[in-house]
Amino acid sequence: MDAETNYWLIWLIYCLACGAFYWVFWKMTRMPRSPWLSYSLRAFMLSLMLTPWYANIEGSTLAPALMVLALDIITIGTGAAARALVPLLFSLLLAEALATGYYFLQRKSKKTVKTES
Repeated sequence: MDAETNYWLIWLIYCLACGAFYWVFWKMTRMPRSPWLSYSLRAFMLSLMLTPWYANIEGSTLAPALMVLALDIITIGTGAAARALVPLLFSLLLAEALATGYYFLQRKSKKTVKTES
């Protein structure tokens, strides 16, 4: 098999595994009394699993940023952690902002429906 075919096959397997895990996680985080917490945890986990980053400094091959972060810490040291940590933290902050925005939109639409009734 070609190296590029292997690359896409590995990403496909990883995304399928993420989908299965996320489906279970979605069921576990169903909290009707605390919807913001549900949205927040789901966005956090999705961002943590699917944020890509460059696997090595010179290459153009992408890998999950969490794995790149872990492997950089193990192989190079904690000083190299910032290479994948910065985009991962930015992605997590963006996911939390979107989840909070979605929560307030849902809350506003529920209030509008209640006042119209």
